[in-house]
Amino acid sequence: MVTAGETLAGEILPRAVEGGRTPPLVSAGATDWFAGLIEQHLRRVFAVLYRMVGNSADAQDLAQEVFLKAFQRQQQLRDPDRVLPWLLRIAANAAIDFQRARAAERQEPWDDTLEPQSREISPESRLLQQERQKRLHRALRLLSPKERAAIVLRDLEGLSGAEVAGALGCSRITVRAHIASARVKLRRILS
Repeated sequence: MVTAGETLAGEILPRAVEGGRTPPLVSAGATDWFAGLIEQHLRRVFAVLYRMVGNSADAQDLAQEVFLKAFQRQQQLRDPDRVLPWLLRIAANAAIDFQRARAAERQEPWDDTLEPQSREISPESRLLQQERQKRLHRALRLLSPKERAAIVLRDLEGLSGAEVAGALGCSRITVRAHIASARVKLRRILS
């Protein structure tokens, strides 16, 4: 049985070696490592991207881009134990770049088809939960890309301030400022 990581690795690896640029670990059998990396971290990377761009199709495309960049830049990973913050930094930067490129055009409404559903909740509760999610997604769209990235990584993904700082490539003080600003704006928008 082929795993999702192996499937995505099979799609990304040929793109990674186009133009004769073969990353050093390809010849050393890094495909298994890479498939395992995708398998282990795809859901978290996708969740961050989805929350930042608000559209599952764009998040899927960006996830492929993130893992392609990770594969091409694997030699930049200094500490293999910190692979998730490294991937999330690539993901956050990819989402911010995507949002900048699309700033002039309006995005489609948020796609809630992949939001997790609670087990055995009443239809009324599910409707209220979906409405809250839509309001939150609309409010998140009004934040700057840096504020959105910081609040998604900290409050929705549960990363520590230091991990968010590492993922965004800025200081912890800057992260705190982005989060504080985002929370103030969200409170004002959602109240």
